[in-house]
Amino acid sequence: MAEEGKYSKAADLPEELREHLGALILVLADNKRLLGMRYSDWILGAPALEAGIACSAMAQDEWGHGRIFYAMLRDFGQDPNQLEHGRESPEYRSSELLDGPADGWTDLLALNLLLDSALSVQFEAMAESRFEPVHYKVSKLLDEERFHFEHSRGWVARLGSTESGREAMQRAFAPAWEVCVRWFGPDDDEVARALCDGGLTDKDSTGLRARWLERVAPVVESVGLGLAEADGGVWRSRVEPAWDGWDSDVRRGREGGPDADTLVRVRGDKNRSLLLD
Repeated sequence: MAEEGKYSKAADLPEELREHLGALILVLADNKRLLGMRYSDWILGAPALEAGIACSAMAQDEWGHGRIFYAMLRDFGQDPNQLEHGRESPEYRSSELLDGPADGWTDLLALNLLLDSALSVQFEAMAESRFEPVHYKVSKLLDEERFHFEHSRGWVARLGSTESGREAMQRAFAPAWEVCVRWFGPDDDEVARALCDGGLTDKDSTGLRARWLERVAPVVESVGLGLAEADGGVWRSRVEPAWDGWDSDVRRGREGGPDADTLVRVRGDKNRSLLLD
């Protein structure tokens, strides 16, 4: 340990916490990498020039964040190069929302507001982590993520000003909402509780979900999407997720993974011979 109560490297962690934290870091890295790809898909197809520029900036942010956390996994006995370029689809731990492309702008906006915010909430919970390598990386990452949230909030307000925009968002946001509510895990999730009790995060799954709802629910309900409601000043989801097949280590069901086209692109298969690291 670097100092009492702090962990400077993975080997300092108790074995169970080391396994759980390594799994969480891989979940976050995979989601960042795939989310960056989904933003990049819209650089040229966004409905406004400034939105395309924003997608480019957000894609670069996410790829950078992903690489930082893949590199961190070397300390956990994993090969970052293999993680980035050598796995098959079932080995990825990214959300099912990222398995295929966002078909429309409102689908991307759902990723931007709901999933991107879920990732940010998880990182915020690690800002004062006893695992120092995470603690030192999170602050800058969260500064960049604030722009992502403001981008999504602005577009929700813009599209929510018309009936057709609200209808399009409703179709895209409803399924994404359920996935993101579930992403934090059930209230009794033992992995999230162990990470919190061990001082590696500041909230368990219930606290993380509540923090996410506090952030995104006012945005979606400002345009009347009907996905959440305020109860005594506390935001609650109107959607109850199904837990069949849930796996706490991958934050989804074990079935599925990135589709074939996504896998080729995210691994960089076409340029594999040019990889330098």
